[in-house]
Amino acid sequence: MVTDNTIEITLDTWIISDTHFFHENIGRYCNRPENWQELIIKNLNDLISPDELVLHLGDFSFGKRSNFDLLTEQLHGKIILIRGNHDRLSRIRYESRGVTIVNEPIYVKLDEKAKIIFSHWPVVPLDDGLINIHGHIHNSPPPPEGSVLGPNHINMSVEVRDYRPWRLKDIINGIK
Repeated sequence: MVTDNTIEITLDTWIISDTHFFHENIGRYCNRPENWQELIIKNLNDLISPDELVLHLGDFSFGKRSNFDLLTEQLHGKIILIRGNHDRLSRIRYESRGVTIVNEPIYVKLDEKAKIIFSHWPVVPLDDGLINIHGHIHNSPPPPEGSVLGPNHINMSVEVRDYRPWRLKDIINGIK
């Protein structure tokens, strides 16, 4: 599988969303376990080797640049980040730390009939034949989007994904 731009997404690509590292209030907002940040880092590093591709669907971290720098020193994988509403650092900052930043959704042709759109926000309405793998809605879909999300919307927010990344092939197998 190849995207419409220069980023190559394969079935072995790891997918995760809404880690919100260093966002103190997110634990309360989303009922995260007490050690949620350490849990996500451990799960990422236990599953992902340094040379593997990680597609992060937005809201990677919060706050100071030094926090972001600390994370990128710790985490395994080559990170592609689709910018979310909390990803506010400059392109230069992201790229200086080895993170590829993308400001638009990424489209991937799955097969002759289906196409995947990776995004931070759910794509609503969703065209026939598209599968939207997204984040943003955490563990409770907000209205009005929540009322129209269907089986072709796949939420990858960590709260509903065991606080870990998932390989694209496992996500796809889960919807077939």
